[in-house]
Amino acid sequence: MSQGRRPVRTYHHNSNYRDNRSALFTGAQSSGSSPAQLRTNSTKYPTNAHLDLESQNDDKIEGLTGKVKLLKEITLSIGESVKESNSLINSMSDEYSRTGDYLGGSINRLKTLATIQSNQFYVYFAFILFMMFIFLYFIFIR
Repeated sequence: MSQGRRPVRTYHHNSNYRDNRSALFTGAQSSGSSPAQLRTNSTKYPTNAHLDLESQNDDKIEGLTGKVKLLKEITLSIGESVKESNSLINSMSDEYSRTGDYLGGSINRLKTLATIQSNQFYVYFAFILFMMFIFLYFIFIR
């Protein structure tokens, strides 16, 4: 591939260029009438109705431009809000993870304590049963 410069396109903005383009289609047959065929030489220059329509178009373009700018601002603010929400969710997730680890450690310690306490409970329960047995023995036997 060559690394040379590309030619720059030039656009002709004169009326001869437009006339040459429209001359390409003069021999074409059409089944109906088009707005270009209805145009006569007297409508080359804008009329008051044409100027009114152009001003209405300009007003509508300005209105649409304002609406597009408003939509762009809303979209950007929504994007910022989403970024802030995502960072908040990520920080909350980290905090919940740390809290879960802390609670998991506490629950493991409680389980260990419960198993130790249950062993001690069985010892105390056996001791109380033994004492009741001795007490009942002395009451009923004597």
